[in-house]
Amino acid sequence: MSPARQSLTHHTSIQLNGQDVNVTIRAMKRKSLRLAVTEKGEIEVKIPLRCPKKELMAFLNSHTLWLQQRLEQFDVRQQIEREQMLYLGEIFRFQQSAQKSKQPVLLAGICYFPQSWDSSSLNAKVELWQRQQAKDIFQQLIDRWWPHFSQGALISRPILRVKKMRSRWGSLSSKGYINLNLKLLELKPEIIEMVVVHELCHSHFFDHSANFYRLMAEKLPHYKELEAQLKQIEKDAAY
Repeated sequence: MSPARQSLTHHTSIQLNGQDVNVTIRAMKRKSLRLAVTEKGEIEVKIPLRCPKKELMAFLNSHTLWLQQRLEQFDVRQQIEREQMLYLGEIFRFQQSAQKSKQPVLLAGICYFPQSWDSSSLNAKVELWQRQQAKDIFQQLIDRWWPHFSQGALISRPILRVKKMRSRWGSLSSKGYINLNLKLLELKPEIIEMVVVHELCHSHFFDHSANFYRLMAEKLPHYKELEAQLKQIEKDAAY
């Protein structure tokens, strides 16, 4: 492992509401401490290498109220996700279908899921279905837009990979992979399209230079409006 990628992981615990709560500590090459509650509801703190334990514990103890609030928000979010889902910008409540079906049916704000799906594993089943929907929808957008980028591109036709990404909506690698966040499926189609176009612009410029943004404006003139909507969504969802 190279020094630039060096990372050490260990655990400690702190008191929250009178209980010991586990904290995952990731020491790495960075300058500041960063605290977060992961998608699994786990507490994680990233710290600089050689960060003194006294400084770490003081940092954690000074953020206990923040952590309590975030964990409470996580619990609320988990409950909501057991009852409904966001799909292409619309909310659909879960309800078991009275008809025999193998796939969910979306109708008038209801997601009718198959009778064979047990409620205890509903979210896992829904995620598998969402992954397939995401692959189909994202691939259609790539197929539609790639002809607008293929000439002069620095890569060949990109290969789609749908991932759960914590801090990005998408990325494009020099090896030709376009990675798109599964959570994009929750957003309005026009915002998903903007993210796809953004990543395809990287097939010509692997940075966010003036040239990149000129290309973005050429391909999608109203992209700034959609970016603003996405940033507001990120702000509203932050926890």
